Amino acid sequence: MQDDYRPPLADYWDALEARYGSGFSFEGITIDELRQLQAHLREAVERDPRVTQVEKANLGMVLKHADSVLQRRSGG
Repeated sequence: MQDDYRPPLADYWDALEARYGSGFSFEGITIDELRQLQAHLREAVERDPRVTQVEKANLGMVLKHADSVLQRRSGG
């Protein structure tokens, strides 16, 4: 991300890692946490102009994974 900018995604990700430690995974967090993470990822990838294109590409892969995990966990 450009300069010292930290999108809300970075802080939320850090909070999840602090809460779950080495057990942090998309499968291990609650559905609500996964939905919130998905929303932060989508914001960073689709709408945040301060996230670089390289970061958007990398986060896009993470978003795709989050989408598939959420769909599977939601029974869809």
